[in-house]
Amino acid sequence: MRRRTGRRTGLRLLALVLAVGSAVLPAGPAAAHSVGGVGATNFRTTLTGLSPPVAGVALTVIENGSRLRVRNDTQTEVVVRGYQGEPYLRVGGDGVFVNDNSPATYLNRDRNGVTPVPARAGPGRSPEWRKVSGDRVYRWHDHRIHWMLQRLPPGVASSPDTFHHIAAWTVVLDHGDQRLTASGALDWVPGPAPWGWLGVAVLLTICVAAVGLLRRPHRWLAAVTGLLVAADVGHTVGFAAVADASLPARIGMLTIQLMLWPFAVAVAVLLARRRTGGIWLAAVAGAAVVVTTGWPDLPVLWRSSVPSVLPLALDRASASVVLGVGLGLIAALPVVLRTERRRAGHAAGTVTAAAHLHPAAGGTEPIPASTTTAVREPDVGGSVAAARPDAEPVAAAGTAGPEGGSTRFSRRGVVGYVTASGLGGLAGMGLGVLDRPSGQQPRTPMAVSPGAGGSRTVPFHGRQQAGIATPVRRQAHGRIAAYDLRPGANRAALRAMLRGWTATAATLAAGRPLDETDPVAAGGGPAGLTITVGFGPSVFGKAGLPRTARPEALTPMPAFPGERLDPARSDGDLGVLICADDPSVVFHAARALERLAGGTARLRWQMSGFTGTPNTSGTADHRNLMGHLDGTNNPRPTDADFDTKVFVPDDAEPAWMRGGSYLVVRRIRILMDSWDGLDLTAQQRVIGRRKDNGAPLSGGGESTPANFGTLSSDGNPAIPADAHIRRAAPEFNNGAAMLRRGLSFADGVASDGHPDAGLLFLAWQADPRHGFMPVQRRLAEGDALSRFVRHESSALFAMPGGVAEGDYLGQGLLDS
Repeated sequence: MRRRTGRRTGLRLLALVLAVGSAVLPAGPAAAHSVGGVGATNFRTTLTGLSPPVAGVALTVIENGSRLRVRNDTQTEVVVRGYQGEPYLRVGGDGVFVNDNSPATYLNRDRNGVTPVPARAGPGRSPEWRKVSGDRVYRWHDHRIHWMLQRLPPGVASSPDTFHHIAAWTVVLDHGDQRLTASGALDWVPGPAPWGWLGVAVLLTICVAAVGLLRRPHRWLAAVTGLLVAADVGHTVGFAAVADASLPARIGMLTIQLMLWPFAVAVAVLLARRRTGGIWLAAVAGAAVVVTTGWPDLPVLWRSSVPSVLPLALDRASASVVLGVGLGLIAALPVVLRTERRRAGHAAGTVTAAAHLHPAAGGTEPIPASTTTAVREPDVGGSVAAARPDAEPVAAAGTAGPEGGSTRFSRRGVVGYVTASGLGGLAGMGLGVLDRPSGQQPRTPMAVSPGAGGSRTVPFHGRQQAGIATPVRRQAHGRIAAYDLRPGANRAALRAMLRGWTATAATLAAGRPLDETDPVAAGGGPAGLTITVGFGPSVFGKAGLPRTARPEALTPMPAFPGERLDPARSDGDLGVLICADDPSVVFHAARALERLAGGTARLRWQMSGFTGTPNTSGTADHRNLMGHLDGTNNPRPTDADFDTKVFVPDDAEPAWMRGGSYLVVRRIRILMDSWDGLDLTAQQRVIGRRKDNGAPLSGGGESTPANFGTLSSDGNPAIPADAHIRRAAPEFNNGAAMLRRGLSFADGVASDGHPDAGLLFLAWQADPRHGFMPVQRRLAEGDALSRFVRHESSALFAMPGGVAEGDYLGQGLLDS
């Protein structure tokens, strides 16, 4: 009866393990050994260093790139900046504090950044500090350092077997008044081929299963079970040790194994003592270890980075041993049963053939069948060692009954086991759903790819801001916007907002999505995106910026003769120019900055426009809505005096504008009906250039310098005295020049019933007092074109120099 009970118990335990396994495996990554939410991976996060280094301040990448750890042993507090430049974390002698008004406080609670951010939190809000620890160390999931999307980066997806540099990342810390920048890299490092380690696992499975062919397999299987426990202990403890957590927390990560290992050790003892049921229980132990460790940790065999303190080779070896030996113990069970059944049949046949004589009659009479049975040793497999009368009857091999000891499953039993496994699978899917954070829906990978030209990138960081002279070829779409500071906005709030704008602009310009639900940056690509930011005259005297800090060149522009400017669409405290080859990328970037402005600034006005592209215009200069080429005679980056005309010199005052440029913005409506009423000759005389090729009326091609002394056949100047190019030429304006990068606009029908279309005039110069202003005065005095255009809005912005990595836009002004 003990043999039958042992078999039934073993069957039930094995079915239970399989049912639990079917529940665990569908749960996915949660079942695998992971630290901080990441298991074996080919993404690798490295930290280059902290610049400048400070003794006592340490930032470390931990848990296989899942988290960052900051430690501050100095007497000066360290402030870690969040994703939008806002104060996120304080670490010092008083402990650790988090800012409940920083979005990072909530986003960093989990590795995937899916914790909802309350409406009250925003980068422009004053910090609300909450103490979370009395230590000098803090750990958090920083989403700048690891890949968060479910899909692979496009380059990796197309070529996963090669190395890819995914991104360079930076994290900014303030140590008192000193700015510290931590920089690092996120890379894709392909792992090795797994076939060698899988071959080891298969070989171990075969060898362990072959042990069942031995006549006395128990002690061998006891040793094998001990090897399984040792390999699983080493592999699992190695992963738990890499967690940067307290000892109780690490022990908590081993809950399942801490229950499983004593059971497996007890099984090894039973096998060593050749106890009934030991081989069944060994199969149960093997299945349990395969379910909890072997199968979930298979990726360590082919991934380049694993969460373990063990050397990679040792970790992979232990995983192979766990898988191979665990499967071997499962496979050994039917081998042992089949072997013992054959031996039992052979022994029974031997007893029947030898039973010719009854011992009490001198050995000449047959023994009655009812008194002759096979006597079994207390072996797990039930081997027949001898035969004697009056022993316990043995059920025939292969028979099945409610109380029988058959090794086959009954039909009812099979249905029961399949049902248990199915219920386990449903439970696993339920666990997978419950494992998602509350309120979050499954994220569907976005099947989008950059369109034509979408992969073009313009570096965000540099000596000058992008969008002024770079890219040389203008993008096809743009938007210019002005913001006004909200009442009560202080310097800290403005600084935090500009930090957020800087981080967002750098991210989008590099073509990286802002979050997992960002389809524009992920699908449209960077599309040559540039974001240029500056200050208007009216910002000085607000947010703690003294009026005396305003550059003399940033004097508000007056209305020129004949102009009717709309104040609601003019001026502004801050100016933002966004350009890209894809209009959806422009819109997406503008919306991102508007959201970040939050309670610090409100949108005053915005205007959108477009240009022609080289593919449609046939030239690097696009045609405006009057049909003429726009941008002819522009300063070129190859000109020796280009920087002098466009950028503020390095010795100029104030220092924060060195390397910057001044942007003049004008919305100029073209009176299209009046213009279209002119014939071609009249239109060309108004502009002073041919309409077809842009050549001056004095002759030559588009790039030919205009000869204002050339006379036509009637003896009059070939380029009329009131022609636009004559009135605007540097020769007649003391050498005044500007880099014009305008955009056309078409906004439907104006209130007068005529087309609301024209030019968003955008001109860059080193000093508007010697650039735009004298030229515009001369144009207002007698430009033939003025009869066909109407200036409707005007603005002037000082765009400071470029941004180095770790700095933010306008830092020279706000930190001075």
